[in-house]
Amino acid sequence: MNRKWIIGILLMMAMAIVFTGCKTEPTEEVMDDQMIENEMEEEMKDDMESEEMKDDMESDEMKDDMESEEMKDDKESDEMKDDMESDTMMDDMDTMMNEGPKAPAFSLLSVEGKQVKLEDFNKDKVMVKFWASWCSICLAGLDEIDELSGQMNDFKILTIVSPGHNGEKGTEAFIQWFETKGTENMVVLLDEGGEISKKYGIRGYPTTAFIGSDGVLVNQFPGHIDKANIVNLFEGIK
Repeated sequence: MNRKWIIGILLMMAMAIVFTGCKTEPTEEVMDDQMIENEMEEEMKDDMESEEMKDDMESDEMKDDMESEEMKDDKESDEMKDDMESDTMMDDMDTMMNEGPKAPAFSLLSVEGKQVKLEDFNKDKVMVKFWASWCSICLAGLDEIDELSGQMNDFKILTIVSPGHNGEKGTEAFIQWFETKGTENMVVLLDEGGEISKKYGIRGYPTTAFIGSDGVLVNQFPGHIDKANIVNLFEGIK
């Protein structure tokens, strides 16, 4: 092999070495920089996830605190309500001087068209007589009740009829009929349909209810009761 060939071979080998060097792998320094950059990105991602988790935890804690406050407020509100109801019950017990249930309340029109409520007679003892226009015993005692209603007593007298109920006339017919009876003092209330009569459990006429000044239904008697017995019964009622 002559000298030219040898020189040519050497040149080709040198070019091959140069070309191969251009395709070599990245240096360790470049790889280290890339790894550091990747690690920083991972750390930033972890930090962001940590912040999100922290925010979620704080949000949950705030929500729990709010729910706890609401439950506390509800409990306090219920306790205040119970205390108020307890105080009301204690007040009622303190003001109840007679034994028995509370008399059913009512608000009725009189034959004169005046609205009359049982609560209008608060702190007064009250007699309530239930009667009917077809009841002969009731009619026999009308004058006596009218006379007693006009006297100065420590109790009030109310009478109730129930138009359209239990054989009683209609309202207009009853009012026209009652105007012919010539009473002057007794109060007659119209319990249309008998709703109040039912609340008092009236089964026959006449029936008389005795109510204390504390609103307690002390006694209730069927049948006629004369003036003397009415006065005597009220002497035992507060």
